[in-house]
Amino acid sequence: MATADETKFLEEIGEDFLCCTICLEEFKSPKILPCLHTFCESCLVTLVEKAGALNCPECRQQHQLPDGGVPAIKGNFFMKNMVEIFKQRLDSVQGRELKCEGCQENTASHRCMECKQYLCNSCIKVHKNLLLTRTHKPMTIEEYETAKSTSPVSIEAVEYCTIHTENKVEFFCETCQVPVCTNCTIVKHRIPEHVHRDLKDAADEYLTELKAMVDKLKVKEREAEKNKTLAKQIHSDLAGKCSTEKGKVRMKAEEIIEKIKREEQRLLNELKSNYKIKLKNAAADIDEMELKHGNIKSACSFIETLMHHGNAVQLLSTKSDACNRIKQLITMETEPKTQHDEVVFTATDDINEHGILGILQSDVCISKCTVENIPKQLSKGDSAGLLITTRDSTGKQVIPKQPVTVKIQKPDASWEDTNVSDNRDGTHRVRVCGQMDGKYQINITIDSQAIPGCPVIIPVIKGLVNTIGSRGGAKGQFNFPHSVAINKDGDIVTADRGNNRLQITCTKGRFKKMLKFTQFKEPFMPCDIAISSDNTYYSLDSGNKQVIVSDENGSVIRSFGENELKDPQCIAISPVDGKVYVTDGSDDCVRVYTKRGKYLRSFGSKGEGQGEFKGPKGIVVGSTGMVFVADYYNKRIQVFNSRDQYLYSFNCMGEHGQLRYPERISIKDDKYVYVVGQKTFMFDVFSEKHIPNSSILRFDIMTNFVCCIDSYEDGLKNAKGIALTGDMPQKVIVADCGDHCIKMFIE
Repeated sequence: MATADETKFLEEIGEDFLCCTICLEEFKSPKILPCLHTFCESCLVTLVEKAGALNCPECRQQHQLPDGGVPAIKGNFFMKNMVEIFKQRLDSVQGRELKCEGCQENTASHRCMECKQYLCNSCIKVHKNLLLTRTHKPMTIEEYETAKSTSPVSIEAVEYCTIHTENKVEFFCETCQVPVCTNCTIVKHRIPEHVHRDLKDAADEYLTELKAMVDKLKVKEREAEKNKTLAKQIHSDLAGKCSTEKGKVRMKAEEIIEKIKREEQRLLNELKSNYKIKLKNAAADIDEMELKHGNIKSACSFIETLMHHGNAVQLLSTKSDACNRIKQLITMETEPKTQHDEVVFTATDDINEHGILGILQSDVCISKCTVENIPKQLSKGDSAGLLITTRDSTGKQVIPKQPVTVKIQKPDASWEDTNVSDNRDGTHRVRVCGQMDGKYQINITIDSQAIPGCPVIIPVIKGLVNTIGSRGGAKGQFNFPHSVAINKDGDIVTADRGNNRLQITCTKGRFKKMLKFTQFKEPFMPCDIAISSDNTYYSLDSGNKQVIVSDENGSVIRSFGENELKDPQCIAISPVDGKVYVTDGSDDCVRVYTKRGKYLRSFGSKGEGQGEFKGPKGIVVGSTGMVFVADYYNKRIQVFNSRDQYLYSFNCMGEHGQLRYPERISIKDDKYVYVVGQKTFMFDVFSEKHIPNSSILRFDIMTNFVCCIDSYEDGLKNAKGIALTGDMPQKVIVADCGDHCIKMFIE
């Protein structure tokens, strides 16, 4: 009768585990590959003969064939032994009589623990008398069955060396990673070149390592299984999405007339084509995940069975391959390779809006074609979109059969490649970008014939590009404007001193808003304006000698500085900590406040030395906290750090002019300093007055002159304020107090 252990063994192992997946029969001379998959030797020979290479049928991994061919591949002793044990235990479970493996006739009564054979009473007597086997240790069947259940270690099979077949395997060569016998340690595995260890000690240590690696491999198996499920879900979602989109197409097609059904079919075919590729890729992901998961699961199954049922020699004979395979599988990528994007159908009310059904093309009459939206001029850095309309001989707007070609010649005589946008309605658009000043020549042809009016000439200008306002008190007019700033909307905020107000205009010159503050003792006289990062307005009021803080709508939040300021000139806000800096012309110093108006300190005094001032005016703070001050009568710019310590100074001498009296300053990206002020005071013989003559210069942060922004023809008389826009192209905005206007420049 079969024991419970034998039944459990058969359930754990299973007949499929002991069958070759090529011939589907029990292993015969099993050989184990480096990927831990086992096959019959004869099956591998046939496989190599057909394929010309050794590719594992299970995982498709290619292996190097040993010099001796398939017979030289490492044998799977563990699997061979398991086949024998399985047969014996299956016979026991099924109640079959255990035959002697010697005479093959009598019932077995003993088992030799070293030969691993079942023998009858007659054969065991001969076995004990033979010179080669007289030292072997036979056990009766009853003793063997009892030992299996009580002390399995005591009946562990003895393994013999494959080279010295009469010697037992007792050692493990650490150098070669193979089990060896005593003779091997003397012949091919000699000390000190080779390091030997006790077989059981090496097996115990390896078993511990193997358990840890298998735990990691199980985590990888779960990850692979999860991603396999994800790949299946993606496949399912894509199939569902494809079905949904087909439904949308059909629904839309049913709403329109019969002739559009051809378009329905085209759209369906297009969707099918798109999703066919995606579904194919998704299916490939599933196949790959199945393969990878199968490889991991197969390796886990084999190694766990080997761990539970294999002996030391069987364990260690596959150590190198098992470790390599586990490491390979653990590091294997299990994420799906393909990224699956959706393809959707979006209905349109006008089926012809985007030419879905196709377009009609006609011959055009060149003389009827036109070019529109031509600007008189462009500011440097700006662009314009030209509209080209094509017509037939009757003047009807049509889509041309011939291509519309546009070539642009830049002011430096070089040609620019241009993209023409076809609107599919008889119009084309082309964008001209004024990257350099001078004349741009646009040549437009259809079938190599020029459209009337071509070439189109567009001047691109720099320097003064716009003048906003004139003298007066109405909306959009100015009276001695003293300062400009740019708010969060990109609009110009002007300190309109003579009109006792702040005035807001867009960069095109359109009036938007004015702010007046009438609640103070003296009339509001703004001499400068600064705007914080949160769009709070800080107006410097010289009439009341204070700073007025308001929102963009003119609601006063607070005021401060009336106790310290005597002759306020200019104001700046630090982008680092929000501190407020005010130049005081009377005391020749800079006063510092918190953004809530608390007075902190002042620095500077009257003089010509480092850190001393004579009539300080313009002030600006860079993003690192560096403070730039226009030292007006000392004819220089002084630079301080955030701790008010003097760093350096420079005078505003340029190659093409100079500023003797720097008035206001602006800074860009902590790289360039823009300075506006007076070059000279020219004497007008008719009015017998000195007329200011201003200019705008740009320097780099190292005080090197870069360029002069304006020219003499621009007529910049008495510049009192400067600001830089944040758009492209950048514009330099200047308040010209002498001309009572705002002037806009482009470099």
